[in-house]
Amino acid sequence: MLSVLSLTAVAQQKKVAVYVTGQQTGMNKVLGDQLVAAFAKSGKYIAIERTASFLAELGKEQNYQRTGAVDDNELSRLGKQFGVQLVCVADVSDVFGEKYVSTRLIDVESAEVVNTSNATSKLDNMQELLKVTEGLANELTAKTVQEKAAEAAAEQAKYEQLSNDLLTTLSMGYIKCGNLFSTIPNTMMKLKEAQKQEKLCQVGGFSDWRIPTITELNVVKNAISNYQNNINLSPDVKKLLQEIRINCDIWTNSGYYVDKNGKTYWHYNSNAIAEKNAYLLLVRDAK
Repeated sequence: MLSVLSLTAVAQQKKVAVYVTGQQTGMNKVLGDQLVAAFAKSGKYIAIERTASFLAELGKEQNYQRTGAVDDNELSRLGKQFGVQLVCVADVSDVFGEKYVSTRLIDVESAEVVNTSNATSKLDNMQELLKVTEGLANELTAKTVQEKAAEAAAEQAKYEQLSNDLLTTLSMGYIKCGNLFSTIPNTMMKLKEAQKQEKLCQVGGFSDWRIPTITELNVVKNAISNYQNNINLSPDVKKLLQEIRINCDIWTNSGYYVDKNGKTYWHYNSNAIAEKNAYLLLVRDAK
């Protein structure tokens, strides 16, 4: 099993070729070596390719011979030829007395740029060069533009699904709160009437509703409060949620009464408590 998992993890990692352009020979070598090391350490990439044969093949390109650069489509073709999925291109230029380092990560299958990273520095000592290179590498090996977009879309889909689920249950008179379903507290009554309603309640097609314990009531309150403060839910759902009373007088089981400030009373300590009016909220296990 461990062998299979290890092989699967390796199969998901991608091969990268690193290519550095520009006239800064020594600097290019350090930059290239550091990028290779960063990709290798990231855990997302394996079999980093920066071989003499890859660079020699680049040297055969006429455009490379003239300008020292190769366009992304040609890099894509060469990447496929050498069996890599990505090509990292780094360029060092002199701009206003400083060095401008730009990097981009190209998907060889689509020839699309999936990540970029840029930095400006004097690069006048080895320590500064290593520091800048490390920052560039960290950005390149972080999540790609496509990965970030996919995550954002998945997150949005999750909240859309949550909004739809809440809208469905709210229309039926209850709401999911963790491992519980809770009715919406909208009717005030005395304790005996609440205990009678517990046995008669039919909400959402269920008949096994019960008056909550104090612990269960706190679960419901916290869940509803979190929903009400969730800015990602749809406007329709947020409007419905804001109308739910959670900071109010509510009956709990065994004749306990919790007021709007969260203070608990037991009706046996005072007959007057049993005669109070409080909201009825019922729960059932979420199945």
